[in-house]
Amino acid sequence: MPELDNVIEGGLPKGSLVLLAGTPGSGKTAFAARFLFEGTTKFGEKGIYVSFAEGRDAFFMEMERYGLDFKKLEQEGKFIFLDLMTVKSEGISAATQVIVDTVTDLNASRLVIDSFSAMAQAFPQVIEARSILHTILGKIIRQAGCTTLLISEVPVGTSRLGLGIEEFVADGVLRFSQREVGGRILRILGIHKLRGTKIGKREHLFTLDNGFRVLKSFEPTTANDGHNFETLKGDSSHRSTGIRDLDTILGGGFRRGSHNLFEVSEDVSLEALTGFLAPIISNAVKAGDQVICIPVDGMFPEELQSSLKNHLGAEGLAAFHIFDITGRGAPNTVNLGGATVLQPFDTFWKTCRRLGRTPSRGILSIFGFDSLESRFAKDLQAMQGLISETIAKVRNAGDILVSIARPFSNTLRQLSCASDSHFKLTEYDGVLCLSGVKPRTDYYGIAAGISQNHQEIGLVQVS
Repeated sequence: MPELDNVIEGGLPKGSLVLLAGTPGSGKTAFAARFLFEGTTKFGEKGIYVSFAEGRDAFFMEMERYGLDFKKLEQEGKFIFLDLMTVKSEGISAATQVIVDTVTDLNASRLVIDSFSAMAQAFPQVIEARSILHTILGKIIRQAGCTTLLISEVPVGTSRLGLGIEEFVADGVLRFSQREVGGRILRILGIHKLRGTKIGKREHLFTLDNGFRVLKSFEPTTANDGHNFETLKGDSSHRSTGIRDLDTILGGGFRRGSHNLFEVSEDVSLEALTGFLAPIISNAVKAGDQVICIPVDGMFPEELQSSLKNHLGAEGLAAFHIFDITGRGAPNTVNLGGATVLQPFDTFWKTCRRLGRTPSRGILSIFGFDSLESRFAKDLQAMQGLISETIAKVRNAGDILVSIARPFSNTLRQLSCASDSHFKLTEYDGVLCLSGVKPRTDYYGIAAGISQNHQEIGLVQVS
């Protein structure tokens, strides 16, 4: 799991005993399964899954949903599933010896015990469970160089980890938890301790969509390195957003003649916002549309041009019209000077008429309303009237308006009520996230990457 390895100096220490603690359904089993599967398929390390709580068939069926073919690994002699569900107190010593013998016979490098909570119920007294944990798992298996994950259930509403003894014997403790944010459940992996390892970031947002995966921070690049965004086609009623997953959520992209609001929280950096808007702007330009942009507050026109230059090229930049509201007189921009708020809206419509429209070429407008509010704070009432008029005209013209507003914006409520779609962009544990208000959606982590030789912005479901 490279996303996690990067913050714990390359991975879990070889031969260590690591406790995976969390409430039922929090992702412990999915993490442990990926640990075994990738250890075998990528590093040639044989693995064993010991289950006191789930049968073999149920485990294999669940893992197939995540694309993990443990049956094949078992057939190849690289993996063993030990089903110890029926073990009672009188057989626990023999079951423990079976685990040790199987590790030795297979020459296993990775072991998962699911769960110690179920295993411990077979012991008459807690002290016996501690003894097994300390001597058998903590010493013998560690000496064999077998890295062991010990799953422990944490009852809902309690803070104690399992029996309260596991965390003291274990070399590491990973805590899996769930948090409610905006009515949606997010999954968090916390690294509580890991002996002999310098820990970077201690909390990580993760997903179980298509298996366990830790989400990385959104790191857009301004250089294409030979990889441009793929041009995605719309249809007669929609223009693609340039983000395939967002198109799916919107039923094909931005609807022609629509107003789309992105509410951007204060913790989202201008660099991240520009990276998110890049495929939207790039796709519109390459599809033959004209793009008009009033940057958000704090985003200078020349910086926006520079960040998109490699994606658009000189010809593409000619179709990208930036309105300069800063008064800095940036080159290749439209100056939005003027004493009243009427000036930028009047200039906007004059520019639209100059650019013209055809059935195959429309206009995508991106308005940073926080910069307009900052520049014309005394004209708020007049601005609200102009906003309503502008949205109505955009709809009638069949064009697309993308509004950018902050949670504290005075115009947010009006923009939301008049929107065809309303999304929130926020940062959670260093991950840029998107969630839909209209339509209501799950939380998605936003990831930048390369797919089929193209740059791509993807949405990964995390709630």
